[in-house]
Amino acid sequence: MRDLGRNPVRVAVVGLGRWGNTIAGVIERTPGFALATCYTRDPEKRDAFAARFKCGKESSYEALLARQDVEAVIITAPNNRHADLAVAAAASGKHAFVDKPIATTIPDARAMIAACREANVKLAIGASSRFLRGHRLCKKLVDDGTLGTVAMVECNYSNDRGLHYTPENWQWYKEGSPGGPLMQVAVHQLDNLYYLFGPVKRVSAEFRKILTRSEIPDVCVMWLEFDSGVLGTLGTSFVSPGSGSKHHAFFMNAYGDAANFYHDRWTGTQIFRRGVEVRERIAYEEFSGFDYLGEELKDFSDAIARDRRPEVDGEAGIQVLGVVLAAMRSSELGRPVALEEILNA
Repeated sequence: MRDLGRNPVRVAVVGLGRWGNTIAGVIERTPGFALATCYTRDPEKRDAFAARFKCGKESSYEALLARQDVEAVIITAPNNRHADLAVAAAASGKHAFVDKPIATTIPDARAMIAACREANVKLAIGASSRFLRGHRLCKKLVDDGTLGTVAMVECNYSNDRGLHYTPENWQWYKEGSPGGPLMQVAVHQLDNLYYLFGPVKRVSAEFRKILTRSEIPDVCVMWLEFDSGVLGTLGTSFVSPGSGSKHHAFFMNAYGDAANFYHDRWTGTQIFRRGVEVRERIAYEEFSGFDYLGEELKDFSDAIARDRRPEVDGEAGIQVLGVVLAAMRSSELGRPVALEEILNA
């Protein structure tokens, strides 16, 4: 197996906005990586990024892909650019790490998966939330039978980011961010649900425009039926306080016949067991800041070093995207939509 300490994965970051800078900061302090170069269309952003992270900079994506010393591309560009960038990376023999969501259409997602498979390179999706220690704890509680038979789950991820978008932001537009807060933030909860309870079978949803001025909706409520029989609900809003705070709505509660868990990203996890009168708080230390992003990056480098599938691969990404698109279709048609309608279209 490759020794990542002596031979780190040399990566390039593509898309140098807020999240690209955040990821690069984590790469700097994550063993197994060396940041080689970067690219975005804006020369000033390229210059600033290269100076901040002491890496190279390229004047075109083609020039970046031509560099033989770059093994993998970290893609933090707008959602609707993911497919083109990842397919080109695979054609150049580069591994691809794509921030969530995998893409904005199923054909694009399938093209990414096929291109990476044919080139024998890794495709990882940046669904970072499942790597939080609290969500790892929730997974353990489900898997070890603490909850017994799970009947229902409910969750929410909301903030007020939609109130701050302007026409200069790609998230303002339907083409870049269809589904609004569901595609942009609650997609994390959809991945958590997939991680904890498996594939979704059928979706019903409603979207609304309440306050924001952009092209995207700003609230969604959805009902989910899982293949396992579990039923669930998810809510998400772009007008709820919190985008500049670490206390925006981000919770998940699961209900079983033996116990319930109540998990909040900011306040921790509690268990309520049958026959006990009070909730029990489970002690653990959550990651500080964006340190949890290092866990998904380490999984990516380890997948390269061991030649294995990343934990959040293209199949996980397309399942989650399918739920988003099923929700959008459900709202348009006014009826439940089966995932197979979306994934097999």
